[in-house]
Amino acid sequence: MELFDSIEEAFTVDYEEPLTKAISELPRHKTCLVVLKNKKYVGIVDDWTITSSAVEHTSKVGSIAICAPTITRNTSVLNICRLFFSGPYRALPVIEEDKIIGILPRNEALKLIVDEGLLEKGKVEELMFKPVPRIDLKSHLGRAKSKMRGNQYGKLAVVDEGKLVGVLTAYDFAAFLSKPRDKLPLGRSKTRLENIPVSSLMREDVHTIKPDASLKESAMEMIKNDVAALIVESGQKPVGIISARNLFKGVAGPDETALDISGLAEGDRMFVEDIREECMNFLSKLKKSFDVEHMYLHFKKHRKKYSVHGKLNAGRVSYSASSFGWDLRSALKSFLDEMDAIFREEKDARTHMKKNRPQKSERWIE
Repeated sequence: MELFDSIEEAFTVDYEEPLTKAISELPRHKTCLVVLKNKKYVGIVDDWTITSSAVEHTSKVGSIAICAPTITRNTSVLNICRLFFSGPYRALPVIEEDKIIGILPRNEALKLIVDEGLLEKGKVEELMFKPVPRIDLKSHLGRAKSKMRGNQYGKLAVVDEGKLVGVLTAYDFAAFLSKPRDKLPLGRSKTRLENIPVSSLMREDVHTIKPDASLKESAMEMIKNDVAALIVESGQKPVGIISARNLFKGVAGPDETALDISGLAEGDRMFVEDIREECMNFLSKLKKSFDVEHMYLHFKKHRKKYSVHGKLNAGRVSYSASSFGWDLRSALKSFLDEMDAIFREEKDARTHMKKNRPQKSERWIE
């Protein structure tokens, strides 16, 4: 398959358009909307962007757009994998002479790596992430949205007494938010997410796969069902999650570390590269002792201060931290200091366990 054959038409919206337009258009286009300002590329908006954003729906589309990397018809398959792994993108814009000529959907990129034979080796259990992002069936959508905001997969396994009974996705939220109020599950009077049960929005037809299935099988299931991730199930219980990003990382190599930054107010977006550089410096030091895979940061501007909430996945374990500061720099520094303290404690615990581990006897025991 050639890259040119995989490119689809891009639907564009102007930076100044209200966010409500993006919410209403997304269910029709399913991948992403490309945001332009003065006819120049600014970023993309998709279901995950809307779900993870804390801005009002009357805000401008451009205020939540993520500046996803662009590709050309000459971009190699390996670099495409690296770029898709670098963020939670449903599609990447394709440019030619600085103009958007289309988008490459994530599932089309999966088809490329399958056709190239890059997923012939390996099992799902080797790349899957655990523990599974989950929520109880009896919980409400407000709790679900809060959990999903720090979840790189945009997907929650819904469980009842530990058993998998459904799934809730960022796409479900985007479609839900586009409905008129009188069409919502509980009518006009109760539209707060805290009043709506998870069971009213979840899907019961969960796409699952077994831990011992091949990576190629998992890619084919994602392509077939047009989903970004599969719940890994064993004995009717969710034991992991395998995503397209896991597969892209498997192809791109172990040295790639993903960093997602969201929530920056429009006036603070000029600092995104400074934030990225400081975070990557921190991660490069951390990688000397830990298998760092992905870090997610969400900024929020309050009246006179900033908050930072984030997660860092290392060795298939998720670590969380939060911090506040009077400006972006101090808030970020406080967050990284907090995360550093968590990993220092983890490193000390490992050292202590190693020192106190019983020594193996050289004698035979009969």
